[in-house]
Amino acid sequence: MRKPIPPHRWLLAAMGIWLALSPFVLFREEILLQGMAELESLAFMAVGIGVLVMSGADGRSHLLARVAPVSALGIALIAAPTALNFTGHIVAMANAWLTGSALIALAVWEVMASRGLRAIS
Repeated sequence: MRKPIPPHRWLLAAMGIWLALSPFVLFREEILLQGMAELESLAFMAVGIGVLVMSGADGRSHLLARVAPVSALGIALIAAPTALNFTGHIVAMANAWLTGSALIALAVWEVMASRGLRAIS
């Protein structure tokens, strides 16, 4: 019998889907068609696809190999508004900060779950 997929993996996949689809939800059609949110859209979609790939990765690999890329993408999302000049789009900045923080929290949850700590039930 297969081992069940842990909840943090499902949440990681949901976060990847949100990031890939968020430009279409957050920005109006006019902004996307005029190319005013190209950097934001590309950054969110690229990170979202990366997170989706990581959510499907083998759970038997080393803990650092599972957690480090997710944490790095979370930190990159938090730094993206400053690095890519998202300052004109407050919604994109908030999305980047919130999803980056959530990715780091999911990485911490995976570490705690692998160590047998029960902070979140």
